[in-house]
Amino acid sequence: MKSRVDNPFVFGEIIEQRHFVDRENDLEDLVRDLADGQKVFLLSPRRFGKSTLVSVALLKLKKQHIRTVTINVSSYADYTQFLEKFSEKVLKSAGPWDRVKDWAVRFARSVKPEVNVDMQTGDFSVSLGSKTRVNAVAIAEDVFALPEELTKAGDFRMAICLDEFQQIQQFRGVAVENVLRNQVQRQRQVGYVFAGSQPSLMDEMLRRGRPFHKAGPRRFLEKIPADAWREFITDQFRGRGRNITKHAIERLLQVADLIPYDVQRVAHEIWDVAERTEATTIEAAEVENAVRQIVRRDSTYHELSWEQLTTLQRSLLQALAQRGCKELFSQAVRDQFRLGPASSVQKALQLLRNKDILDRYGENYFFIDPMFAVWIRQRSQ
Repeated sequence: MKSRVDNPFVFGEIIEQRHFVDRENDLEDLVRDLADGQKVFLLSPRRFGKSTLVSVALLKLKKQHIRTVTINVSSYADYTQFLEKFSEKVLKSAGPWDRVKDWAVRFARSVKPEVNVDMQTGDFSVSLGSKTRVNAVAIAEDVFALPEELTKAGDFRMAICLDEFQQIQQFRGVAVENVLRNQVQRQRQVGYVFAGSQPSLMDEMLRRGRPFHKAGPRRFLEKIPADAWREFITDQFRGRGRNITKHAIERLLQVADLIPYDVQRVAHEIWDVAERTEATTIEAAEVENAVRQIVRRDSTYHELSWEQLTTLQRSLLQALAQRGCKELFSQAVRDQFRLGPASSVQKALQLLRNKDILDRYGENYFFIDPMFAVWIRQRSQ
């Protein structure tokens, strides 16, 4: 019996660098900018590997003895909770409490946080107290100034990632952006990456007249090129003594639409089946079987999404799944799927984008979940 080998195709989680595909230039640029104290805006549709890119960059910065912090803005219910976690994670990155407590004197004097310390482990948590629920705006300036205070006192550098940054608009909108911008622009020892997976919202936050307009370089994460995927997929199967045909790889990349999450997911499914059956050659049929299994597992979720759509939105998704984006506004396609005038199509596309079903890449709309497109094609047969 062959010994078990870990599946090299990983999705739905932050991956290690050995599973990292391409993006060498993106990674090098991000590491350099953060080490230099730049404020970087990283825009990417969902499932493109944004969080993994940032995670690997921060690991490289740690090796340069730069303290790192990751905060997912969408994880917090209100402004106060976000400020609590911001201050707590920044303090923890600076060191254990017995070292940090002396550096945090100014912060404690102005904000008066409640700090609970585990004397056995040295771990600690920060609470801003129930009274600050209505005074979050008053303490925000001191909270956002904390990284600079610590880096100056401790003579080190820091890199902070605010992931899903577009969600910060739910915390009192532009007022939060103002106070955050006013503080981070002074922090030369601290690099920031403001990462967002809804490019349209991020674009709105960076337009002229908003606080973060021209606050730093803007980078858009592209799809990973097909050639890089071909090499990676071939090498992983070859390392296990298997051959995956060119036709199979092309079908995998086509159905996954080159979206990193979905390329890895389909390949992961194929690998598991091949391990069970001890298959030595992967053909296109194995790709189709893997896709069917994935769509079947997700069918309840797809059905729920479908039921919440209007008739026009359903027809539009059918047209997009069957004919692609380039023909979507043609008279022939609008007649075939009864979509109505081009203005109605454009409005429906925007509504589907707001629902996180579609997104835009360049000039073309695409399914955020390409397996939903497969489900729609199967349903329409």
